[in-house]
Parts: sequence; C-alpha cells; structure tokens
Amino acid sequence: MQTESQRTSPRAVEGPPLARAPARQVDARLVGWMLLLTFLWGFNSITIKMVTLAMAPLMSAGLRGVVALGAVTAYGWARGESMRYRGLDLVHGLVIGVLFALEFVLIYIGVGFTNGGHLSLFVNTAPIFVAGGAHFLLPGERLHMLKSVGLGLAFAGVALLISDELYIQQQGFWRGDLLVLGAAIAWAVTTLYMKRFLMERFNGFRLLHAQVLVSTPLLLGASLLLETAPLAGLDAANLALVIFQGLVVVFFSYLMWMSLLTRYPASGMQSFTFLSPVWGVAAGVILLGESVSLLMVPAMALIGLGLYLVNRPRSLGA
Repeated sequence: MQTESQRTSPRAVEGPPLARAPARQVDARLVGWMLLLTFLWGFNSITIKMVTLAMAPLMSAGLRGVVALGAVTAYGWARGESMRYRGLDLVHGLVIGVLFALEFVLIYIGVGFTNGGHLSLFVNTAPIFVAGGAHFLLPGERLHMLKSVGLGLAFAGVALLISDELYIQQQGFWRGDLLVLGAAIAWAVTTLYMKRFLMERFNGFRLLHAQVLVSTPLLLGASLLLETAPLAGLDAANLALVIFQGLVVVFFSYLMWMSLLTRYPASGMQSFTFLSPVWGVAAGVILLGESVSLLMVPAMALIGLGLYLVNRPRSLGA
C-alpha cells in the first residue's frame, strides 16, 4: 500500500501510510535511502505489468498480499506487536483495508490497459490529492501559494498525459490511465483517513498490518469470483516476481519508509517521491521496450515539479 507519498507517500510506488515525525534535517543517509526506495517503487510498477501480462491480475495481487501478510505477521510476532483489533479499532482497520484493496484492484486491472511507465506516473499523483484534501480536512496543513502553484502544475501534467493518449488513441491507454488515477485517489483517501483518525491510535506496524490483513482475502475472493482461470500463468518466473513484490516492496520498503518517518520530517522525505515515476518510466523503456511519447517528457517534468512544490517545506517567514 501505500508507499505504496505519499501510500503518505506515498505508498511509493505504490507508497506507504503516513506517520508522525520529529524535525530532523535531511542528510546523506536519508538521500541514500530515498533513492533506493523510490527506485523500488518505480521498478515495482514494471513488475506489476510483467506479472499481469501472464496472470489474472486480482489473483496476482492477492498472492502478493499472502506473501506480505506472512512477512508482516512474522515481524509483528518477533517484536511483540499487537495484532488484535476490537471495537473502533476494528472499524478503522476494516475501512483502511477496504480502501487498500480498492486501490490495488484499480491498479492491477488498470495496468492491463496502459503501460508500466504510465502506471508509475499516475499512481504517484496521490500526493496531489493528499495536499488538496489536507487543506480542508487536516488542521495545520492548509495550502499556501507555493503549494497551490505546485498543485496546478501537477494537474497540468496529468491532463497533458491524458490528452496525449486521447489524441493519438495509443492502444486505449487512457482507459487504464483513468483507472490508475482512481487508484491514486483511493491511496490519497486512505492517507487522509489515517492522518485524520489513526495517528494517535495505530503505530506504523498496525497501519500496514491492518491494510494487508483485510485486503488480502478480499483480493483473493474477488479473483475466485470474477476471474475464470485465476492461477493460469503462475510459473516460476511470475512467482518470483510476486514474492519480490510481497517481501521487498510491501514488507521491506513500506516498513523502512515508516521507520525513516520516525526520524525525519515527512515534508523533507516527500520531496524525493517525484523520482518514482522517473525510475518507472526508465525501467519500462529498458525492460519492456516501452516508448516515450513526445508529450510524456514535459508531462513528467510538470508532475515532478508540481510534486516538489507541493511537498517543499516553507521557509521561515514565508
């Protein structure tokens, strides 16, 4: 999930949920980790495309959840984390779990109609919707002029990408792009919900555990009901990619993101997440031979600059 900027981030790529962070300055250690994490999130969009070319999309998402749930549960047992949800905690866990499942239903179905580079670009628009929603829902996170300009630039980049695909009708990519854009909105709603209601109730582990715990059976059940041959195409190569997604992306990168959030300011970290689409597009070109359209480069620049301005910390006195 998210970060998963963002998923707060992002669940980058896919970016992970937000958590509270003390004010520690950005340093070389954070830069190194963010380069690694954004690369993993960008590359993950390509692995999703590769898996869904051969497998039923919902089943591949569900199997990824099984791998991640096993790893997260083992980690929780080893650390003595609480994995029981009662009363209002159960309600909150179900809400974020359903939203997490919806996000990946849209991603895994949408990627069948677009390419890996566009998947990475559109998923990483989630911080735009987080910033806009936070202005109305989260005290102390209202938009100022610089963030408003950033939102405008990022939305212009998204509109440029969609208009490009509508104009040239390239393999109907715009349909998949809209589905993935819906996934980014679901990710943003999840982040806003957690920021609004759960920061005082759930720690980072429980935020991730609840989402994976609820979403995994939902994805598997949807696959068995809706997909005619859910396990067709499950060979050694695709199983390896699913394990990579579950262990490296969902378990390692999301938990690492939340660990860094306990030591660094979220605004400083989020300014790095615009790198995920760049890694994703580059990986798509290198590994899948995807093309880069004439408008994709300026659209990426607009989205990246917009995300940077949205997440850039305000200077004193600004």
